Amino acid sequence: MTKASRFAVQTAVQIVTLAVFWIACVATFHVHEMIVGIAAVTLSVAFCVWIVHTLPLEFRPTLRDLAQIRHLARSIATDLVQVTSILVRDFAGHPAPSHFLSAPWSAVANTGRDTARRALAVAYTTVSPNCIVIGIDCGRRQILVHELQPSGLSRMTRSLGGENPDSENPCGKDIA
Repeated sequence: MTKASRFAVQTAVQIVTLAVFWIACVATFHVHEMIVGIAAVTLSVAFCVWIVHTLPLEFRPTLRDLAQIRHLARSIATDLVQVTSILVRDFAGHPAPSHFLSAPWSAVANTGRDTARRALAVAYTTVSPNCIVIGIDCGRRQILVHELQPSGLSRMTRSLGGENPDSENPCGKDIA
């Protein structure tokens, strides 16, 4: 597929997606709503086209990378239990310590796939209430995560490029 045809397909998908989203949000087909919707979709697509042409962004996730979202529900449920227990202990007068985790990260190349894997890892991991990804240092090949309860890198994060550093400490290096 040529670059122009890929761009045309992406633009068409954006137009349809934004139009459907607009109709779902307003939940009517009144003429005045459709006129405003056409203007909103046109401005949104124009902004997206401008961004794509202005910034040299490479974001090429694979289906396997996107499918890592399937682990998110379990991760959120587990972390909600952990955060609730931390909250109960905090109310009992035992404040939770902060834990910073530094672990090896393999997806550091300046390619579309590795860029996508880093972005997805930050987004998917940070959704969970126990973890916040502080950043990924490509120069040092490290991911830095803040956790309330030390639990190590999730399976989802490891699938996107995180690594357990050694068998002695499978959760990574606690640096706090």
